Order: sequence, then structure tokens, then C-alpha cells
Amino acid sequence: MEHLTGSRDRFERLRQNGIPLYPARCWRTHAVAQTLLPGVTDVVLAGRLTLMDADSGTAVLADASGRIPLYAPPSITACWTDLASDDIVECAGTVQNGVLRLHELRLLVPSLSPAPETIPTASVVLRANMLSHIRRFFDTRGFIGVDTPTFMTVPDLTPALVSFRTIYRDDAGKTVPLYLQTSPEHYMKRLLAAGYERIYQLCRFYRNGERFSVHNPEFTGLEWYEAYTDSYGVMQTTQELVASMAVALNQTHLLNYRGRTIDLSPPWPRVTVRDTFLTNAGIDLDGCEAMADFREQAVAGGFETRDNDTWDDLFYRIFTQAVEPALPADRPVFVTEYPAQLPSLARCVPGNDRYVERFELYIGGLELANAFTELNDPVEQGRRFETQRELKILLEGYPGGVDEALLAALAYGMPPSGGIALGVDRLLMLFADAAHIDEVLPFVPLHDKKP
Repeated sequence: MEHLTGSRDRFERLRQNGIPLYPARCWRTHAVAQTLLPGVTDVVLAGRLTLMDADSGTAVLADASGRIPLYAPPSITACWTDLASDDIVECAGTVQNGVLRLHELRLLVPSLSPAPETIPTASVVLRANMLSHIRRFFDTRGFIGVDTPTFMTVPDLTPALVSFRTIYRDDAGKTVPLYLQTSPEHYMKRLLAAGYERIYQLCRFYRNGERFSVHNPEFTGLEWYEAYTDSYGVMQTTQELVASMAVALNQTHLLNYRGRTIDLSPPWPRVTVRDTFLTNAGIDLDGCEAMADFREQAVAGGFETRDNDTWDDLFYRIFTQAVEPALPADRPVFVTEYPAQLPSLARCVPGNDRYVERFELYIGGLELANAFTELNDPVEQGRRFETQRELKILLEGYPGGVDEALLAALAYGMPPSGGIALGVDRLLMLFADAAHIDEVLPFVPLHDKKP
């Protein structure tokens, strides 16, 4: 109860003065915003008192819909000694020229400490509007919104991702390790195989060890999958989703982010990974299948290499240093056809197995989405899983197996499909012009550890 330190005297004074504390009922008839409607005069409002001035008999009442000035005659201000700013009150009165002239004022909840935190508006209102738009967008296009388990019996085997792990213990004391999903991808592909051809999901993603300006270990993501299309069909849907969101939320395709104006009107430009590496790093990935060749070209280009680098490590270091800064700042861009050496569940580019049909979406320097033409060959998927599992053993000492349930679904038959994972929190950062992801989260358990 340390939060009440310094407020106990007021609490006791209110009780001694016979002020009912924490009444169970409120008789509000209107929200503050409704007082602007024609013909609204006599109302009962409720909200927080702010800007109190007992001498002039004025204050401001705020609720979720807006704010309204209050004027109290002397008969009302006499009781103001029992009130304080931030108290929650009930006000009965008459609206005149945008001011509520009070007839009665009743304390509902005394404020006994300062506000413990400030919750960003973008994290609540803008987020709600964005999520509503996403659902409408997919619902009107014949997609089904699905809900799959958060727990998995097998972790994400991608070497760069670390799953949160917990233990389930049944009544007999038997224990089973469970992992929080890094994405719902495996479950959603099982739904594809079961015959659900157009599906989407808004849910929580969990990735251990990741906490920086554009990433929180727990975040909101969107995934959708569509049968009988590919990554290029997903590109089209992605453009339509984000562009329509801009018009719905901002009434324009233009978005202001970090001092730049970004034009979201489709179509969006595309660039292959190979082309952007050639242009911005001077490295031809066609000649970098072997680690030794990749390292040689990196050294020749002046990039740092380390003895313990994996192919992925070196790729992403160069990508971050040379490619990302060179991407367009005023337009979204699809970066396409990633090297096959990078772990993914994507199909190879037809006629060129050096690369896979994968794209990432960048807007304003933020990586927003990762999409594939989905791999549906159970033999090839099993081979990739085993390669990832061996690396997971080396990196983390992982003792388990692979996702046999997904392999069984692929063996049954998953139609050719395109799929994508999109970071909703990062998209919200764009629309809120936020420099740090904390600015669009209502609560941040690791707030005091922000880098």
C-alpha cells in the first residue's frame, strides 16, 4: 500500500466528513462528446476532474470521448474542499455555450496517488482502428479468421530464433516441454492441408532474447495464407491492405514518418536480393554458395568477417550495413528472391535453386513483413527440418525432434500456396510516427530495460 503514502490523511478526512467512498452506481446519461449534439441540455456526466480552481468555480471534466469546462455556483464550490484534481466525479447540470453549469457534484472515486503511468493513445485507439481495418479487409475478401494454439510441442527450429520454453505437468506428475509460438505458421499450414484455402490470424508472437527499438519479445503479428497463389499474389494483397489502411485511417496514401513523406500508393517497387547486393555491396551472390567464396568477396568489399560466422551471419551483417540503408526512403519496397542458404519454408525459384521465392517488405527503413511461396514438398521440408535441428543442437543443445504433425499434413497434401507474416506493431509505429516500439505498446514489462 505504499502508493497511498501521503494520501491516508485525505482518505480519513473524506470518511470523517461522511463522503460516501466508491459508490457502486453512477447515473451518467451522456458522454462528454454527446453534449455537442443539438438539443442536448440537461445531462449527467462522469469523468476525471482536472484544472480545478475553487476561487473561480471552474474546472474541466474529461472522459474517454472528450473534455468539457465546468462552472459551479457558490453552493457547489463549497464542497470542493473535499475534492482534488484527478478525482472521478459525477456531474449533473445544464449545458450552455459549451460549458456545463453544475447543479450537483458527487465524488465517485478519490484519486489517492499520481497517475502511475502514461499509456500512449496510439497503443490503444490507433491500434484498435488498425486491427478493425485488418479484419474488415480480410473478411470482405472471403478469408476466414482463425485461432490456433499458442503452445507448441516443438520449438521453431530457425537458428536465429529462440523460443520461450515452459513445462506442462499433468496430474500424474508427468512433464512435457512446451514452447510459445514464434509464429502460428505450422498450425496454419495444417489448416491449409485440411481444406481451408483462405485464412488469416491476428495473434501474439513470442521470441526470446530480442528487445530493441523495433522489437519486443512479445508482439502482435498478422499471418495470412492463400491456396492456389504464390508470393507474387501475396505481394498484391499486401499492397492493397496497407494502401487501403492509409486511406481509411489518414484519408491519403501519403504517410509522414520520422521527418519523411512516404507514398504508399500502389504499385510498389521490387528489387531482388542479388541485384541490391551487387549494386550496394559489390558482391555477386551467384558466386557465394560456398562460405569460403562468400567470405572472400566480403573481405574484398571491405566488410567485417569473423571466424565463427555462419553463412547467415555474414549475409545479414552485409545486408544491414550496405543494403538496408540504400533502400528507398519515400516508397515501400519488396526485396525478393532470397538465397536458398537462409533457413525458410519457401520454394525455390523455378529454374534457379540458388534462390527461393521469398520477399520482405520494407517501409521507411522498417522491415514489416516476410512472405513465401510456401514449400509443400514433405521430403524437402523434412530434409530442411533435419538440417535446422542439427544446427539447433549445436547452438542450443536442443534435445527434441521436428514437427511431425506438419510433415504429416504435407504428406497428405497441402495445395500450392502463398503466405506472409506481418508485424502489426511495426506497422503501427509507421502510422503513429513512433521512433521506438514502446511508444505503441500500452504496457511494457521490460520498459526499464529499454536499450
